[in-house]
Amino acid sequence: MELTRRNFLKRCGQLLLVLGLENFAPSLAAAADGTLPIKYLRQIITENPAKSRTIMWQTTEELPECRLEYRSTYIPLKTHPVSCKKLTEDNTTNYYYTAELTGLTPAADYEYRIISGSRATGWHHFTTSPATVTAFSALIFCDSQCGQDYSVWTRTLTSAWQRHPEAHFFTDIGDLTDNGQLNWHWESFFTAMGDIPENHLFVPVMGNHECYSLDWKFCRPERYLDSFTLPKNGSSRYQGYYYSYDYGPVHFIVLNTQMLELNDFAPGLLQEQLNWLKQDVHNHQKPWQVVLMHKDILSYDEYQQGTKQAGGISDVGHAFMKAFDELPIDLVLTGHMHTYRNRGHIKNMKPAEQGPVYIMSGPAGNEQYHVPADETYDRSAIYQPTPENYLVLDASTTSLVIKDYTASGEHIDTVTLKK
Repeated sequence: MELTRRNFLKRCGQLLLVLGLENFAPSLAAAADGTLPIKYLRQIITENPAKSRTIMWQTTEELPECRLEYRSTYIPLKTHPVSCKKLTEDNTTNYYYTAELTGLTPAADYEYRIISGSRATGWHHFTTSPATVTAFSALIFCDSQCGQDYSVWTRTLTSAWQRHPEAHFFTDIGDLTDNGQLNWHWESFFTAMGDIPENHLFVPVMGNHECYSLDWKFCRPERYLDSFTLPKNGSSRYQGYYYSYDYGPVHFIVLNTQMLELNDFAPGLLQEQLNWLKQDVHNHQKPWQVVLMHKDILSYDEYQQGTKQAGGISDVGHAFMKAFDELPIDLVLTGHMHTYRNRGHIKNMKPAEQGPVYIMSGPAGNEQYHVPADETYDRSAIYQPTPENYLVLDASTTSLVIKDYTASGEHIDTVTLKK
């Protein structure tokens, strides 16, 4: 066989693997191949995006000796270990890989690639956030779940990014998919996003549909938990169910509202969150405190198991609003009802001139509902049935500006908070 450069590198890589020395020369060991069968490469939010980054991907086959290489102009090539979770649901096995990079330089460009044995992907890129961010924009989506196909989610997401390329990250506030165990829904959800999660920070939030089994019964959201390695919350039982992170002048708090669906699978989840919430807010003194959670604080026409009625404050509202009143929570963003509503300030469960501002939006997918008005709380609303829509959050040290747009670009409403 002719000793070409490719064959030479391949032989060297094989020798390093046999000797167990691949970590001493990872570039050489992986030079024999340019691709790996990975899917849905994504950047997941971390507690401090200026100095850390979580990179995730998944496969349908296990990758032996999997690791990640990364480098920048500030550091030479480094090799980082990865963790892997295996999950079999809906007659499909997936492997979920995570590389949690820490100690990074703020506002720096990095490139990385994934290696398994002598195979490697091409180089991918990310940029850490600046050390000091005084103003930023974010895209807020809710209820991207779809029936039949996820083309509407694709259109909503891509059109929003085309109009607002300055956004620093995006979030999907629950009901990412229509069924938490059905493989087709998860594959369709990720496929619909294309390379956007690879190139932009993603902030996932659990919704009630992530807690539905193949036969539409309540279940533990294994697929959601394995799909997203999220900032640590200090919990020994419920890591990934709720978390928080800082971005610029805002402290974001992601809460779990699935107490009904998770009653048999996550006992004590609500009280654990309430205890954690007080300490978390105390530990993060930022100009703004913003909550992201799936279910809304009003029930509209949805019957509530706790209050035994529809309308007024929801079970979730009764669970969290008192704590929000006692803490310096400025803004609560929700979804679930698949419509846009601005309720303004609510204090002591009544419309007020102070207290948290409550805004609900969605859907980002094709599940459209007709939601009646709440004449007590609604200050502004979108027309019915609600078309797909999203929020743009513009944050600075002195103001939060929230704008609602339809996927076609129609401006629906603007809410401004000032300090």
